[in-house]
Amino acid sequence: MSGKGKALVMRFLSIICWSIAPIMVRYVKAFYPVLFQGFYRYVVSLIVLWPFFLLTNGVSYAGRSMKIVSAMLPSIALIACANYIFQICFTYGLYLIHPGLATLILQSGIIFSVILSILFFPDERRTIKSWKFQLGLLMAVIGVILTIIGGRDLGKLEFNTGVLAILAAAISWSFMSSLIKKWLPDVPAILSLSSVISIVAPLLLLTQIAAGGGISLPAAPPAAWIIISASGIIGVGLGQSLFYSALPVLGLSLSASLDLIIPLLTGIGSFFVFGELLSVIQIAGGIVLLSGSYLVIRIRFKHLKNS
Repeated sequence: MSGKGKALVMRFLSIICWSIAPIMVRYVKAFYPVLFQGFYRYVVSLIVLWPFFLLTNGVSYAGRSMKIVSAMLPSIALIACANYIFQICFTYGLYLIHPGLATLILQSGIIFSVILSILFFPDERRTIKSWKFQLGLLMAVIGVILTIIGGRDLGKLEFNTGVLAILAAAISWSFMSSLIKKWLPDVPAILSLSSVISIVAPLLLLTQIAAGGGISLPAAPPAAWIIISASGIIGVGLGQSLFYSALPVLGLSLSASLDLIIPLLTGIGSFFVFGELLSVIQIAGGIVLLSGSYLVIRIRFKHLKNS
């Protein structure tokens, strides 16, 4: 198999990891508080992330990179704050709405990424002049609106809160990604993420202790512990490792485009596990959203490649 073929296999495996993780998070929500689940998933993910970074980059290179990260601790801390908000909002959102809808709304992150890129990176500002880019962005916005207003439970507190939580997660993830690109361009992305998660995990634990007046292990059955552990190892650790392994070969444009498959796979899985069904309006909105997002991705990276 060619190098690109192997990279595609790894990328599709990462997509599968990211598609099933939200289903796992919601499946065990009755056994774990939001903060504890976020903390535990991050801790077990580090079992994969740190060894992967060391094995793929070597101890010498890892040591030099760690010095760069240490020197930029204030920047890392702010990035960790964005990730902290993302993890809480995304997990909480999955406690309130089903995974298929949640991952679909999460694709609205392309809108926020564009806004932040225009603010942070002057070389990307000319992209917005393209009518195809503007059309894609408009389609993405319309798609998000249709996906939300088409919900059968629109107006109910749980649904509305869940949607807002996922939108907040999309904003915070886009903000975090933009800061990593702006402040840590010379640091391997997998190292940036591992460093951030190493900071966020204890923060989540401390927040759980402060919110609950202490800490005790949830009285969950063994099956629930297996699922929550798998969601951290598969969804964060393995998924991120596979993604960053494939990224240098496939490039950002193709990798970002392939991410649009995630809501479809998650929706199928959520249907079989939870019986989740989207309305006709939501399905139409989802198609418009993903089509617009694809157009934005293609035009954006095409302009960057030609600049």
